[in-house]
Amino acid sequence: MPVYHVVLFKLKPDVTAEQVDKWRDLILAMKGQVPGLLKISFGKPLPITAQRAQGFNVGLVAILDKVDTVPIYAQHAAHQPVIQMKEELCTDSLAYDMEFED
Repeated sequence: MPVYHVVLFKLKPDVTAEQVDKWRDLILAMKGQVPGLLKISFGKPLPITAQRAQGFNVGLVAILDKVDTVPIYAQHAAHQPVIQMKEELCTDSLAYDMEFED
């Protein structure tokens, strides 16, 4: 069964829009490189619910083909620059993986 990989991020106050754009490009480029990564999206919370986001101001949702793909995704070479930029740009992150039925 597919897995939703949801990660929320709190950006450092001095992070620029250009840095976030570069990071987004790295994140989205993982599709087609990481085996089993079916879809990936990155963005800000909707204004209607942003006040409930507890300071997490960007996030990603990746759809992976199965549970066994989670460690492959985590260790893949295309994911490593994404992690490095996360360390540079963020003060905190929260990851949540959830299996779902089609």
